[in-house]
Amino acid sequence: MGVRVAVEGGIRLLERPEVDRERAVAELFDRNYAPLCRLAYVIIGDVQLAEELVMDALLKTYSAWGRIRDPARSDAYLRRTVVNLCRSKIRRKVIEARVNRTSYQREERKPSGWDPELHETSRLVWEAVRKLAPRQRAAVVLRYFEDLPEAQIAEILDCSIGTVKSQLSKARARLEGELQGTFSEQGEKR
Repeated sequence: MGVRVAVEGGIRLLERPEVDRERAVAELFDRNYAPLCRLAYVIIGDVQLAEELVMDALLKTYSAWGRIRDPARSDAYLRRTVVNLCRSKIRRKVIEARVNRTSYQREERKPSGWDPELHETSRLVWEAVRKLAPRQRAAVVLRYFEDLPEAQIAEILDCSIGTVKSQLSKARARLEGELQGTFSEQGEKR
């Protein structure tokens, strides 16, 4: 990156490309902040969240400034970033609402005094589940504890349905191997 010489009021100033980027992004901010906040508000419906998403988009634009092919079209890049951030936030809200709704419904079905640690079998199963790899553990909990369909688990874990099926299959095999000996030993003790 080279140094650019600018003449201002007869004084020669040395400018760095970072200064150019900061100036360009500041101008972009001044021109677009209010309209982008309105755009995000219309999509999201929350003033504070809209402002937060616009600021995130400006930060992303600032960070990616060197990769923008046509700085003259930076307005379009920034607008697209705001829209994409809004869409992502909406998807997250929908997923969170589903998970919260499912969790709430699950709580209603449980007896009030239910605690897996109170029951030896439950304790052993939970102990085995906790030993699973993190992704397998998440898949097992979402499928069998939260009772979610594989498609929703794939969305939550950000993977394909095939990956969810594979992770569940591996987890079941490992749990079966670990718990089979435990339960046969308990049966012999009784």
